[in-house]
Amino acid sequence: MDRDTNELHDTVEKACAILKKTNDGKDLDPGDLKLTENAVNGFLNESGREVFDKLYQTVVVEGNYVKPYLHGIKHITRDHEGYIYYKGIHVEHYNRDFVYTKAAKNDLLELKQRCEFLERKGIDVSSVSVVWGWEKYADEYGVELLKELDSHLKNCSLTYSRVVINNSARENSYFVCGSVDLPEIKDHPITKSMTGRCFDDEYIITVGNFVYFNGKEVIPPDKIQDTAEVERLLASCHDYITKKELYKELHTATYKTDFAKGYENAMKLDKILNELEGCLQYSEIFMYGQGNENKKLYVIGIPSFDEIKKTFEYQYMCELYSDQLTVSVTSYEYGEGQPISEADFPCADDVIDLIYETHDYFDKRDLTEELCWKDYTKGLHVDRRANDSYQAEADYEAEDGCEP
Repeated sequence: MDRDTNELHDTVEKACAILKKTNDGKDLDPGDLKLTENAVNGFLNESGREVFDKLYQTVVVEGNYVKPYLHGIKHITRDHEGYIYYKGIHVEHYNRDFVYTKAAKNDLLELKQRCEFLERKGIDVSSVSVVWGWEKYADEYGVELLKELDSHLKNCSLTYSRVVINNSARENSYFVCGSVDLPEIKDHPITKSMTGRCFDDEYIITVGNFVYFNGKEVIPPDKIQDTAEVERLLASCHDYITKKELYKELHTATYKTDFAKGYENAMKLDKILNELEGCLQYSEIFMYGQGNENKKLYVIGIPSFDEIKKTFEYQYMCELYSDQLTVSVTSYEYGEGQPISEADFPCADDVIDLIYETHDYFDKRDLTEELCWKDYTKGLHVDRRANDSYQAEADYEAEDGCEP
């Protein structure tokens, strides 16, 4: 969008001042650095601009900026490379795709508790003592936390479940008071933080059910005052409980499920296509502007270049990059039967939203047929369905570089 020159100049001046005061941004929280970047690029709405102005006030005017705690956990911070710090001491490293999840927050709470335990014992806190050499302190730590768990359980026994969610990209586990079934697992915040992300879509879920024996009656989960704290303590104590054989294993259930967001959206599309008795043809429009900005647009059908020119996205990119704009289109077919036109869908906008959320799933599972690829910048056209893969590549090489 158009930006007022004075506003742009003011924003850039503020951003430069913030960076200068924070060691070129190195002392900023990653979120605050991204906020500053988005302010300069004009990507903030009114609320975002207010937050940016407040950041400027804190860093530059008042000079009392303090990096916010990660997930609000006292003394835990993160730098731009993903390293985790406790009171400024490096103790761990989390990938960006994981660090803001519910599972990461639980892990960070455990990490902080370990650091506090080592401090009480007069042991230096480091990544070696907290993570790599933790086994040396695990038993003493387990005894301490088990006493805390007993106080929450009113010295009663407890039935609990350990849920392990695994795919080829990541494994997460969490603990639940009582026994859980698959529907409850799918609705759990940690499960939701894994599914629908950049992972494989097939999950293996293992649920182990246990009783922690404390010599007394089993306390019902609804009688526990702070269930979340008990479940966090179970995560810390389970290895110790197992090692000291203070438990009885009841049974283990294994589920193999495919409930990522892409799968669920594919089911919604299947239902729509079955009712209309046809297939879906759609196109992925890719716009690339001078190395600075990319935009993807999904549409129903196979659009002409004139139709693409009418889209808001094309006009926006064209205003920014004019003759430096590259536009290519890949068209796909999903399902069987005759193609359904956009006008025949009860709500075409809903279908397009589903395409946005499901295309990567289709691509990974090879569920679509690629019909053709067009580069409107160079005038190239490769019909994938009409040629075998070798011939398609040969046609592409022969046409590459021709003028529109």
